[in-house]
Amino acid sequence: MTTETEPTISEETVISESITVGAAFSQYFQDESELSNEEKPNAFQEIRRFVTWIGEEQLVNDVIASEVARFSERYRSNASKDMQEHSQYVKGFLNYFKKQGFTEESLAAHIRVRPRSASNQRTASRRRRQTEVQITQQGFDEMQQELKSLRKETMRLADEITRAAASGDVRENAPLEAARESQGMVQARIRRIESTLETAQIIDESERGASTEVQIGSFITLIKLVNGDADESNQKKEYQIVSASEADPIQNKISDISPVGKAVLGKKRGDKAVVSAPNGQLHYRVERIY
Repeated sequence: MTTETEPTISEETVISESITVGAAFSQYFQDESELSNEEKPNAFQEIRRFVTWIGEEQLVNDVIASEVARFSERYRSNASKDMQEHSQYVKGFLNYFKKQGFTEESLAAHIRVRPRSASNQRTASRRRRQTEVQITQQGFDEMQQELKSLRKETMRLADEITRAAASGDVRENAPLEAARESQGMVQARIRRIESTLETAQIIDESERGASTEVQIGSFITLIKLVNGDADESNQKKEYQIVSASEADPIQNKISDISPVGKAVLGKKRGDKAVVSAPNGQLHYRVERIY
């Protein structure tokens, strides 16, 4: 007759190492000894931000210190008193990893949100200016709305992953793999949007109407030229010049780094622009800027 035995230390380690960040997140909030009911609302918001950054399906023992430090750095430059206090929730979550044996070392030490010194703030400010992305107010608002929707989608996908994982063998589980792939794509998009919004410089559109040159945010009308004259067989082309992050050809929003965008940027009404295309050069005249 066989008898059940207690798992060995090595077996316990393997069990611990298999847990995902999302699963640890759920377990952490179910552990009554970790957080009071008063702390949970603020803690949930801050820790959820960290979990989304790392990725819910990331194995806890695969989380590296440099990624934690990068998360910390992202929110450090504008660290308010509240952020400094709330960072303790993320530290508590990371300490929980070690306490439960999920990691060998505590990653909490890599969360630093103390405001930078004046000299470091100036350096960070210069770096931000160098990477600033000009964006219209409409584009900024649309990105914020998309970000809000994507964050809801990550929570839906997390539930879908949990249900799919419980339905059978995770090694041959098509719904689980599909949900994980979708989650990865959503999280990648979230990071791109957050990066853009972090460095966004909203264009003052009140100055756009007074400008006589094509700039980011400008609406323009172009006429195609053939042998220097307007091609009457082609309709006028209407575009808005936007940053690469806002480009949407379906809505006639073209990037300032697209062939047409680069050709017309800085042009005035009546100026001609030459666009390099795969089939040769195309010639346009700027008829209107508004």
